Amino acid sequence: MTLPREASVPLPLYDAQPQPQHHLPQQQQQQHQQQRQQSAGPLRRLLPATGAAMPDANPFRETPALSPSPTSSVGPSGVVSNQTAAPPRRKRAQATTAACGACRKRKSRCNGERPTCSICRDRGTVCEFDTNATETHTQALKRKYQELQSQKTAFEQVYEVLQTRSESEAVEVFRRIRNGDDASSILRHVNYGDVLVQLALVPEARYRYEFPYIPDMPPFLRQLDNPYLDSEVYDYTLRSHEAPPQAQAQGQQQQQQQQQQEPQQPQPSRRRLLPNAENGTVSVYGNGKRDPYLKPYLSATVVHPWLDSVKPSKWTNVMDDDVLMRKILHDYLLFEYDWFTYLHKDYFLEDMATEKHRFCSQLLVNAVLGAGCFCHRALPYRAEFWNPKNPGYQFLAEAKRLFELESETPRPFRNPGDPEWERKDREWENSRLCTIQAAMLLNFIQNINGSDKIGWRCTLKAIDMAHEIGLFGPQLDRYTADEQCVRTYTAWALFCWQSLSSYHYVKPPPIKAPPMNPLPDPTQQPQWYGELWVRYPLSQFRLPTYHGLLFKAKADFWVILTEFATMAFSDGRTPADLPVGQILECYNKLRAWHDSLPEPLTARKIVMPHQLKLHMHYKHVLVDLVRPILGYAGPVTPGSAQTPRDIYVEAVTHFETLLRLYYLRHGFEATDAFLLHFLGFFAHITIDAVETSAGSSFLEARRSTLLLVMKGIYDQSRAHFLAKAILRLQASHMRPEDVELLTRFVFVDLEDKDQLPISGPLEQAVLTDWPSYDVGLDARAELMRQGQGLASSLASLSLEPQGSTPSATTPSSSSSGSSNSSSIGRGTEGRWGSR
Repeated sequence: MTLPREASVPLPLYDAQPQPQHHLPQQQQQQHQQQRQQSAGPLRRLLPATGAAMPDANPFRETPALSPSPTSSVGPSGVVSNQTAAPPRRKRAQATTAACGACRKRKSRCNGERPTCSICRDRGTVCEFDTNATETHTQALKRKYQELQSQKTAFEQVYEVLQTRSESEAVEVFRRIRNGDDASSILRHVNYGDVLVQLALVPEARYRYEFPYIPDMPPFLRQLDNPYLDSEVYDYTLRSHEAPPQAQAQGQQQQQQQQQQEPQQPQPSRRRLLPNAENGTVSVYGNGKRDPYLKPYLSATVVHPWLDSVKPSKWTNVMDDDVLMRKILHDYLLFEYDWFTYLHKDYFLEDMATEKHRFCSQLLVNAVLGAGCFCHRALPYRAEFWNPKNPGYQFLAEAKRLFELESETPRPFRNPGDPEWERKDREWENSRLCTIQAAMLLNFIQNINGSDKIGWRCTLKAIDMAHEIGLFGPQLDRYTADEQCVRTYTAWALFCWQSLSSYHYVKPPPIKAPPMNPLPDPTQQPQWYGELWVRYPLSQFRLPTYHGLLFKAKADFWVILTEFATMAFSDGRTPADLPVGQILECYNKLRAWHDSLPEPLTARKIVMPHQLKLHMHYKHVLVDLVRPILGYAGPVTPGSAQTPRDIYVEAVTHFETLLRLYYLRHGFEATDAFLLHFLGFFAHITIDAVETSAGSSFLEARRSTLLLVMKGIYDQSRAHFLAKAILRLQASHMRPEDVELLTRFVFVDLEDKDQLPISGPLEQAVLTDWPSYDVGLDARAELMRQGQGLASSLASLSLEPQGSTPSATTPSSSSSGSSNSSSIGRGTEGRWGSR
């Protein structure tokens, strides 16, 4: 199908003969002839005197008229004489790529300035562009056409539902149509828990994901002491497809022989059909409820009594589409709320639905929606935080404006004679809670936009406001039970957030002691935390994500690491300066924390993305912790034969196992901001492992791991900009032959293979303090001390000659002992060669 073109309308020729009018009498034809002769003079003045008889090579080209100069004379016949002076040549204006809509409508010469052209600015009219900054109208039409082809309209989806579902289900959809429901409303019911036609629009639940390049788990991960290979998620995703170890070894030998005889490359990844597994009887989710182990998490929907009744349009001026904003809110709760918890969703949603201002504000709603835009896959520009057409850009701009106002609102003047003073003061403190929660969300948004230098200021402001209202102190009797719950919840959320940020940015935490009011036991008071319930396709049950257990486990985890970070980073120290005894003491505390995790969070039972990330984070911290003491030969605990090097090797092995289990069950398609950190870290390790595995039997397995983590970064780059920058950086360190594999096994959905996402300049600068990727907290701290972080690595990458490919930077040069090696985080210690 070709795009329609605008029809070309030829300009009239002045010397063209008129068509004869045979239907007129001869006398009228003579009168028309005289009129044409009388009007010939003025028309001929538009033609140059010397070229009136010369035919134009292109008769449809518009020729500008020559205006006679003040010294020229016009004869009686109306022809300009030869004495006319030639007009001065006007400098040709620079061509505009695309005009705005207003200038195209009034046929004005638009200069293409954005966001408002000069003509619209002078006339005071609305200036809107239908194209991107460097895009012509033809290119914009082609892009929009491709977007329309890739997305089904709501009516097509409803039609597909009517066409493919059973008779009773189709009748139910038809009844909704007859009742006046629009297509979007019908699809909303389908998307959010309507079992009627859900399979038509949610990911197919009977499939699991398959590794790229090599579909099996690497042999060095299949160890007898690997507890994650004894997990239920492994049982339901991979074990049923694997052959016994002897058969696997025979198959590997046959495969190697075939490759030697006839070299072949593996085929691109696909998803494999799962067998019909019988529902088990022992499950932390209830008898026979095995949906989390059988279906990807992105197919689930959040179940909450207030979610379908909230009207975000009453809280924001950005848009009035409540259906879309409810979807954005839903996706934030589903994909990011469990891990990055900044607010108590139950109180927030209740006040939002009932239009109360205790624990909900315009600022907080705009901040939540701004964060949710990264999670909603239907938004075409969600990764372009600089694009005004992106709703995330609009929500962020509105939230920043409101934050500047709310954060500077003074406390009501204390007047004992005013009977309303106590009420006003309490309302101001509740408003401060919303502002503190919004500040953390703004920091989160700026982090994944690559602007954490700006976002961290919001967190520091939030800490000042928290001290202002005594958030970290003991609770007072003047607060209600709801207020005490939200205050304690927010205090711990802020403590965990600043601890996480400080640890990974290798700097001392601003808050060194946890809040004085402890968290309740989630096993005794689960309702205090507010459970997050989800429902899977074709299931009648709602299942918990165990949000309370996860929140409490993360809080205890960060209490330990806050104490360690305070010792390691204060007064200019690094972890390498700490005694071995202090490092081992922290390790033993973390080990005790791990061993005391509740059953749904144990290695045997974990399945949901945030549960898997909890264990990945634990293993990642162990690698950081023991890296400075790998040379210590003594035991880590009395009576144990395990050394720091044993802990290191075990942690790396378990980390990769968890990362692969995450992909097998859930894939990398859904937005997961913190997963990007794990993927970037492990890409760095795997690139080193591939370099040191030349000639090893593990080389192809490690290349498979590298392609897997690069696929994860690529999938995340569709949601936010920082992933695109990290993808570009890590690809620049890969070998040329491995970069070639990316185009075959990772970028399989790209139509134009010449426009790879690992080449060309980045659209925006990265303003981040994130350290360069390296193994060990001490190594990253030293890089930060030298001013060599992720931003400097990206800046040096952008200075490469234009047209160079990422494979131009060879691993041998990047891993050398030169000063450039530290800027990109390549190290020689702690590689996988010891495995």
